[in-house]
Amino acid sequence: MSIRNFTIFPAILLLLLLLLLFISVQSASAQDISIVNVYSDVDSADFTIHADKHYENIIVRSDLIFDSKIISSKQFNIDKISPDTDITKVVFWGIKPEAGYYHTEIAISLNSMDDGAVETKYSNFSYGRQAIPKIFIKDIVPDSMGISIILSPKVSTLGVEPVLADVEYMLVDGDTVVYQTKNNRINVIQATPLSKNWNIRLENDHEYLTRVKVKIASPIDVVIARSKEFTAKDDAKITELYRDETGASVTVLGQSQVPFTGSIVFTVVKDGNIIGEISEKSPILMSGDDDTIEVTWGSRLATGIYGLTVKVVGNDNDVLDRWDTIIEVEHHIFADETPAPIPAKESPGLSIYSTAFLIILVYLSGWADRRHW
Repeated sequence: MSIRNFTIFPAILLLLLLLLLFISVQSASAQDISIVNVYSDVDSADFTIHADKHYENIIVRSDLIFDSKIISSKQFNIDKISPDTDITKVVFWGIKPEAGYYHTEIAISLNSMDDGAVETKYSNFSYGRQAIPKIFIKDIVPDSMGISIILSPKVSTLGVEPVLADVEYMLVDGDTVVYQTKNNRINVIQATPLSKNWNIRLENDHEYLTRVKVKIASPIDVVIARSKEFTAKDDAKITELYRDETGASVTVLGQSQVPFTGSIVFTVVKDGNIIGEISEKSPILMSGDDDTIEVTWGSRLATGIYGLTVKVVGNDNDVLDRWDTIIEVEHHIFADETPAPIPAKESPGLSIYSTAFLIILVYLSGWADRRHW
């Protein structure tokens, strides 16, 4: 063998090693990002992307196939995904279904790779020919605090057969699931109400989607799903109110995962006329938070019967709760029976000590002027 051949051999070996390394990196990429938990029916589908390391510029294509033709498709562009992270997406097919067999295809592609999808998963189902599930979602009511549903078993000529079910609740923002929680092994032998709270901060006046999936494991795995939209709103209510001739205090409870940043308005009425109104900024409240707001009228109310209205005014200046009551002030021998106006600002008027101090200043000023006569 010539010297030239000995020189070329290491170069070829190095090239082969680099090629093997490149192939191993490619195959590792396919293993480091994967599709899990694919579910689909004729209305919608959801799937989860799991990554073991950081990725950017991920493309996910979802296709609904019927009679060997793609009848609905959507592409998701994921900017980035962190290591050991799941991202769950939801797609609505928007079709007019026909009876038959359907295939759902979910495929991941990476912009850094030119050989197509790194992984593809399928989900097959039938429509119009499937057995009726043993359970169904009778009702679903989502709001800014959480979600409530009613599960009901199927009633046959043989009666009701108890069913064990796992229930998954999803909160979806756009096409991405931002919160998930579960109820496992729920025994359904009659109409069964279930509720879950969203343990995540919501945005006021924002549209969200809730998605409920129920899995029955016997005799074969059957999954049913239902979705419903809602608009997140701040909410709070009055739970306690104390009032007398000197002031009032009210306890307010947050009832939404949208932070309540509104105000509490106290209005006092005498003989049909408003004699005072005080607006106090509320502490920030979310679901389960409560706080007490106190106000004083500035001076003791004179003898008589007054009307008091307390309003909880929300972030959008809408009235979330209102309590109407009365204040009955009995005669007091030391009271000034001349009705005094209630300050409109949050801070009370001058106290008796401040008033006395001003009178003394005026008197001393006059006495000093008389000395110069």
